[in-house]
Amino acid sequence: MKKGVVKQEQPKITLPSVLGGLKINIGNRIEEKKDVIPNWKKPKSLFPKQSVSSRTNQILSSILLAETDMWKLTRIEEFVSHLKQYPEAKHTAFKRRGSSVTFLEGAIRRLLRIRQSTSDLSILEALNEAFALLGYTDPVPGKGIRILSIDGGGVRGMLVIEMLRKLEELGNKPIYEMFDVICGVSTGAILATLIGLKHKTLDEAAEIYKNISTQIFSQSALKGTSNLVWSHSYYDTALWEKLLREQWNNKVLIETRRNLKVPKFCAVSAVVNQSRLSAYVFRNYDLPCRVQSQYLGGYNHQVWESVRASAAAPTYFEEFKIGNMLHQDGGILVNNPTAVAIHEAKLLWPTTPIQCVVSFGTGRTAPNPVDAFATPTTGEISSSSWKKKFFAILDSATDTEGVHTMLSDLLPPNVYYRFNPYLTEMLDMAEIDPNKLEQLKRDALMYLRRNEDKFQDAAKALNATKPTAQKVLEWLALQKEIYGFALI
Repeated sequence: MKKGVVKQEQPKITLPSVLGGLKINIGNRIEEKKDVIPNWKKPKSLFPKQSVSSRTNQILSSILLAETDMWKLTRIEEFVSHLKQYPEAKHTAFKRRGSSVTFLEGAIRRLLRIRQSTSDLSILEALNEAFALLGYTDPVPGKGIRILSIDGGGVRGMLVIEMLRKLEELGNKPIYEMFDVICGVSTGAILATLIGLKHKTLDEAAEIYKNISTQIFSQSALKGTSNLVWSHSYYDTALWEKLLREQWNNKVLIETRRNLKVPKFCAVSAVVNQSRLSAYVFRNYDLPCRVQSQYLGGYNHQVWESVRASAAAPTYFEEFKIGNMLHQDGGILVNNPTAVAIHEAKLLWPTTPIQCVVSFGTGRTAPNPVDAFATPTTGEISSSSWKKKFFAILDSATDTEGVHTMLSDLLPPNVYYRFNPYLTEMLDMAEIDPNKLEQLKRDALMYLRRNEDKFQDAAKALNATKPTAQKVLEWLALQKEIYGFALI
């Protein structure tokens, strides 16, 4: 009998905490106002620009003078460390005397020449990270940019795994080879790191996802209630962080670019301790020189931190502090990150057309139609409860289909593909009932059967090859970048 009482009172305790989790901590704000300039706006180096530029040029010269592969690798690693310590070096438009070539152009040109003349894998991997730090991007392998976006939704992310499985089967390639940019929010960020950065198979990703969900969400209501009171999070945040660290270790986002087959990756969180809520983009790349995103962001975070921040769902887990920023689940701002992914992709390849955008939702239910002329019955259309109002407002603020409607109007149908299954029941993000999860899988399989043609079209669009004329033009552009003049 006591157990039943606890279960019934759980939502009453949780809901106010949802409000508490979403609102900005006023006390924290007052303390933080003492720092007029945020840390991310402060200069990162006390050395004069000229000194940083001189040191950069010295390292680059030593790379060119290195005679053995081992010595080249040592110098390239030194250059990478230098860029991490002084990221402003790439923005220094210092010109050598008698030359119109900027520091950045000269650095990229020298590194491209080395890449062209070596087959040493260690050197190529180090160069790849150096290019990512410099904001240099090679042309995409396909005829245009291919983008994968994954919504948030907790355990409903299992739906996405089933849909990815179908796409991978039709495309006959692993997911990380089918896309140039993979972006996720919340549960989508978890999947994006597993599939895009760690190159886990979909079976492995499903197993990891299931194990983490079971460990995190299997706890008593009594413990959850206690956590809410003391830490404003229903589930064990310390355990969540421990599991993330075990899975991703201390790998830094930019370091994942050393793998030559890792696509561009971004995860979205929401910064909640500023004057207004703002999206934050965790990247495994830096943007080109003098190119600025509409969103705050950075590449010098550990992979597990990007997931922890992006999936810090209010009341489920504690806010996550990085520096002077408090991060919560990106889904409270952009639960469908497709538009963010497109924005980031066009910053990297501004003149390249979009070849294909695939956006995966984590399920929806059919809306209940309302008859405006129906005869009201007692109490049925009286003012709605504050609980219903709150969830209606929250749902509209994180509306994934609103983003879909906008993009479907802007992008051609043979470029943009949105997959978001209708569900028998909209499950809570922390649901672990085996029967309900099995129903979720059945809903996914039914959706796949009904949308077979659409999946085939998406796979075909993703596999479209680059025309020979485009390959020739890109090769000529590369030679110009390496040698400084056009061949024709």
